[in-house]
Amino acid sequence: MKSSLFLIIISFLLCEMETFSQEKTQNWSMNGYVSNMQSASTDSIKGTWLNDNLIHNRLNFRWNPSNTFTFGMDARNRIFTGESVKLNSNYGRQVATDNGLADLSWSLIDEKSIVLNTAIDRLWFSYETGKLNVTLGRQRINWGQTFAWNPNDIFNSYSFFDFDYAEKPGGDALRIQYYTGMASSIELAAKMNSDKKITAAALFRFNKWNYDMQVLAGIVNEQDYVAGIGWSGNLATFSFRGEMSYLRAKENFANVKGITIATFSVDYMFTNSLSVQFEFLYNQQEESQGFNFFQFYEQTLSVKKLSFTEYNYFFSFAYPISPLLNASFSAMYYPEYDGYFAGPSLDYSLGDNINFSIFVQSFSGEFENMITLKKEKQSISLGFLRLKINF
Repeated sequence: MKSSLFLIIISFLLCEMETFSQEKTQNWSMNGYVSNMQSASTDSIKGTWLNDNLIHNRLNFRWNPSNTFTFGMDARNRIFTGESVKLNSNYGRQVATDNGLADLSWSLIDEKSIVLNTAIDRLWFSYETGKLNVTLGRQRINWGQTFAWNPNDIFNSYSFFDFDYAEKPGGDALRIQYYTGMASSIELAAKMNSDKKITAAALFRFNKWNYDMQVLAGIVNEQDYVAGIGWSGNLATFSFRGEMSYLRAKENFANVKGITIATFSVDYMFTNSLSVQFEFLYNQQEESQGFNFFQFYEQTLSVKKLSFTEYNYFFSFAYPISPLLNASFSAMYYPEYDGYFAGPSLDYSLGDNINFSIFVQSFSGEFENMITLKKEKQSISLGFLRLKINF
């Protein structure tokens, strides 16, 4: 009850602030959300349960001083409490990790039972004139075409399981876009990470055979050359999308083998608004490695680490049960670990800009035991209840 009241008060104050600002001037805006999410995780009904709470506030700020210049800054504030915080003395430092060139994440409160983290994940200036757009600063460069895995998304890889972070991470980059036609453009982008390693590439988008196509080439973290292709269009009555990337180490280029990462996606919507999707990922592994479940779930993703298995299968469906209630289900299968992920969810609209959601994430597979170093069946289930207010 206290958490719900807190959300309502914060949302009201921010909405009033935005209304006031719009009355004074029209060249800047602010929006965002506040959510309260209770979670629980366990390996079995009779096993140990971990209960946690997250209060998540996001603020998105835009300023347009002229028709050609735009400034954007987005920040999120998160309050973590619960047993995961108490059991992990490094929790505050872990959530404050920033992989960008600039460290823009701070755990303002880092105590045994509570962590308050503030992070700026967007901070950019944009200049646009005619067919040219130049953006400098922390931003998201999204070159992906498919849903669950994106081999073409070399700048900002993300985890499908992190559903509470819909905006996805950004990077400190320079991006230049030039539109050569109605359905074609050229992009040049370069990003530097916290290790001062540069990822840079060029992308060309065009339309051919009624498909939106793209080709790219560049270098990832100054370590691997990359070339890729992506597409999006229709195959009969189905939507058909795909991405392929080939990476090869810069060092000893002539003597090393490259790796291929490819994903193919097909989706279809029935007349009753039921939508279904199937996606397949082939991820050629550099070498055989052993992983335990926590490495699998909490891994830091990159374009070379979209999965731990060579072959990966994804399925999902979504259906609006009523105008206010939506249901969805997603699943993954990992043959190498004889493992799976299953994730049902329900989302109910309580009113304008207020939603209550239920999420479940269930994992099972033969992972490496951290103590015995032998493979054994491991399972874990996580449940989430979230109240979210948008403003």
